[in-house]
Amino acid sequence: MISEIKNFISYVKESWEELKKVTWPDKDEVTSFTIVVVIALIIFSTFLWFVDSGIMGLIKVMMN
Repeated sequence: MISEIKNFISYVKESWEELKKVTWPDKDEVTSFTIVVVIALIIFSTFLWFVDSGIMGLIKVMMN
């Protein structure tokens, strides 16, 4: 039981030290990445909407 607690404390300390080494993005980077993701989402969603509409149109034609 005590060794498990020591292992956990060691894990937390090592994790904290690793987090200090991380290079966090600044506000401008986060903003630009967010814009890229939103634009990609809009493009991909529009593409899927066109594909879905086309398939539904084909299904309607085939059923009549």
